[in-house]
Amino acid sequence: MARVNEEKPCIQDYTREELSGLIKPAFRAKQVYSWLYHKYVNSFEEMKNLPKALQEELASQYRIEPLTLAKKEKSKDGSIKYLFQLEDGNTVETVLLLMKKKLFNEDGSVKQQEKYTVCISCQVGCKVGCAFCLTAKSGFIANLTAGEIVEQIRYIKKDNDIDANRRLNIVYMGMGEPLDNLAPVAQSSRVFADQDGMAIAPHRQTISTSGLS
Repeated sequence: MARVNEEKPCIQDYTREELSGLIKPAFRAKQVYSWLYHKYVNSFEEMKNLPKALQEELASQYRIEPLTLAKKEKSKDGSIKYLFQLEDGNTVETVLLLMKKKLFNEDGSVKQQEKYTVCISCQVGCKVGCAFCLTAKSGFIANLTAGEIVEQIRYIKKDNDIDANRRLNIVYMGMGEPLDNLAPVAQSSRVFADQDGMAIAPHRQTISTSGLS
């Protein structure tokens, strides 16, 4: 079985600028981005402001949602661990960390919104083999694509009804060594930061490395 469907790439692999060169007229790329990262749709036919012909064209050329939820566990502190299955059957973990809880004023209005950090994976397994890391025991299996990295955040924002413009922090500290899969990691970071998408600024993204030379 192929690692990914190369004949129909994942649309989350692309930045908005790249899609502007692939989708005509170019302004449609911004609309697609809004549907993907503001409304979290999982099919092109849900993109109601796109012409039917364009919906069908996109569906024939691209796919959405390369991850399937295999398991979900919620802890007492509000953190949630997700186990996602990839198209090839491998699995990766993503963790939503609740850093600050929602607080209310006496009149019932919101005083403070929840604040989250999401720990995402960039590989299945890892080559580094750090003694303290459980991932090291499985060895290296595969690199994630940019779309598979991006989808972890998109899925979690939708699953927890986190507003499209709500700020959250991302840490590349899940499974894998980010610098060993640098191109997809860098691409996912660009997708996260796009102001017409999830608008997660670079200073809210932390890439944790074991220190590859």
